[in-house]
Amino acid sequence: MCGVDGSTVSREALRTADRLSEQLGLSLVVAHVVPARPLRARPNAVSGASATTDEIGAGEELLREQCDAAGLAQARRRLLVGRPAERLAELADELEAGLIVVGSRGQRLRQAAVVGSVSSELLGLAPCPVLVLPARAVDWERKEPLTAA
Repeated sequence: MCGVDGSTVSREALRTADRLSEQLGLSLVVAHVVPARPLRARPNAVSGASATTDEIGAGEELLREQCDAAGLAQARRRLLVGRPAERLAELADELEAGLIVVGSRGQRLRQAAVVGSVSSELLGLAPCPVLVLPARAVDWERKEPLTAA
């Protein structure tokens, strides 16, 4: 399973997830989470979460674009609404995923602890291993291989 958000490192995570799924003989599900907006029907009602039709449409378009750009036009796609790390972990549990692949936007661990980071939070919630590509890994395949000195 691969979570995408439209960022450059997310696109690299999708390419990595595609290669791994092929090498391991696993199916790939590409997921995007539209963050939910708080919703209160009445002043004293229990709050829920929702997304607008436009936000849902934009999320579907993002999934289509990401899959098409990676040459995965026929990939299974899932659009979710809610807190990204929670929803990705729930989907992984539902699918009995063997691996979740996501990109990191490059926040430092200290900042992630204060601000919150989807990849950092997902590490604590996921029911399976999580592969997090750091932002600096975008061009890792183009770099010269390490050689013995």
